Amino acid sequence: METTVALDELDHHLIQALQLDGRAPFRRIAEALDVSENTIARRYRRLRAEGLRIVSRTVPERVGESSWLLRIQSTPDSTAKLALAIAKLPEASYVSVDAAGTQIHCGITTNDGDESGPPILASLNRTSRVIAINAHCLLRTYAGDPPAWYTKLNPLTPTQRAALVPDPPALCLDDEPAVLDDVDRAVLACLSDDARATLPQVAAAADVSTPTAKRRLDQLRADGVLQICTDFPSRPIGYRLMSYFWLRVEPARVEEVGKALAEHPPISFAAATTGPFNLVAAAITRGTNDLYRYLTDGVGQLPGIQAIETAPAVRQVKRLV
Repeated sequence: METTVALDELDHHLIQALQLDGRAPFRRIAEALDVSENTIARRYRRLRAEGLRIVSRTVPERVGESSWLLRIQSTPDSTAKLALAIAKLPEASYVSVDAAGTQIHCGITTNDGDESGPPILASLNRTSRVIAINAHCLLRTYAGDPPAWYTKLNPLTPTQRAALVPDPPALCLDDEPAVLDDVDRAVLACLSDDARATLPQVAAAADVSTPTAKRRLDQLRADGVLQICTDFPSRPIGYRLMSYFWLRVEPARVEEVGKALAEHPPISFAAATTGPFNLVAAAITRGTNDLYRYLTDGVGQLPGIQAIETAPAVRQVKRLV
């Protein structure tokens, strides 16, 4: 039976603070939440033991890559094995399997120079147990980049948020990809599994001085190349159902609906995409009753929606963070 984790208001607020800035010093978080630094450090260690993860990843558009969503239909006897194989790929950001055990949803990044799309498609097309593949290129992300679903639960006050949110990078979506050298790549690799690695640890990994490591790390964040992603599993705190929504929306209303979805508490991800459905979203709810209410009272009230397909994800093989 799945263990339930009991979190109080301070636990929730600490997770939110780390979602706003995963490298925020405990001292700054303690000041914002009006508790001692030792209390924050103690709560942080407990949450880590309960599944809290803080990692980093590069922003695909800033390093010359594109993000894709794949929906892979396979025979029931092959789905689990195939999902595990995809999860091992470094370019796979997340992998989940639907309730029927016949469809895999996965996120893939690919170099913009790959004109035919993700290279994995060629391998999947040669797999006899793959029945169908739908590949959707993400065009604009409205929510979930980085994941911040938790900030919608028992939210911080505006004053607390202001004390924690770092200045966002002043970037244009049409900016040219950043040019990275070996030091940049070493810094990024060091932070990929533990985004709270200390500056001396980053410096040692990149074989540079601590001031140089700090300067490079700060520049990577300012340039929008480096994202710090904080995640805490939703199932142990009672939110046990994740569902994907594929929406067909009037083209003139895509951005309006995408931005509206991003504000809805259940939504952990929303993006405009290519394909027959021009918006995709993921919702986290306590169960099917909550999902029904959200579909009718939340999604159902949005303008311009022509069709919607809902697909609960029963098993998450690889999480986004």
